[in-house]
Amino acid sequence: MQFRRYLSAAFGAVLVGVVAQAADKTSDRDRDPHLVARWKLDETSGKTAADSSGRGHTATLEGSLSLDTHSVAGPRGKALRLDGTGECLHAAGFKGVVGSGPRTISVWIKTDAPAGEVISWGKNDHGKMWTLCFIREGLGVTPNGGYLYMKRGIEDNAWHHVAAVVREASPPNLHDDVKLYKDGELAEIDDIGLLDLWPIETVAKEDVRIGWRFKGQLSDIRIYDRAISEEEVKTLYRQAGK
Repeated sequence: MQFRRYLSAAFGAVLVGVVAQAADKTSDRDRDPHLVARWKLDETSGKTAADSSGRGHTATLEGSLSLDTHSVAGPRGKALRLDGTGECLHAAGFKGVVGSGPRTISVWIKTDAPAGEVISWGKNDHGKMWTLCFIREGLGVTPNGGYLYMKRGIEDNAWHHVAAVVREASPPNLHDDVKLYKDGELAEIDDIGLLDLWPIETVAKEDVRIGWRFKGQLSDIRIYDRAISEEEVKTLYRQAGK
């Protein structure tokens, strides 16, 4: 009897350890030193969205945008509703990931209007911008010279997780070095442009801008200065904004 109790206690300790380890892994992406910005958009009042990465890149809502009136339910927690106008969020002084460095954008998105930007930064010149936006009604990325976008289907007014990943290269280009993910899986690509080999060399000029001319809802926007793995993308999808 005593031996059984010992086995039961030992098994329980192992089980607790496994659960704790699993929970720890789901939060690894939050503690990643390469997480350079994260806007959960969980606030419900005011005009600022905190950066929970610890880097201090607070985003400010412009114009009539207010969390008092534009905060809505997200995939988990809250989200920000945008109206498709020029009013958006700015992270003053934050230039994003620049140069040819690897990077990842991760975001939860809900829309039935496939237009506008999700997030952008850089300089308005060939190869010098980095923008996650709708291109011919498909969501994709462009460095302002070439484009890579997924097939339509994300504009169904349901929540979807999207990630755009640029791997290390010298320099990277859309054709060889960029992957798009939808709901934890590699997205089906619709088209690539004639300039898809244009090098990605983002310039530190414009501050990070979120939601310009985008109509819909955004939640848990993350920027990493590294290329996260496919398994990590799946983890972020399963986390659903935790």
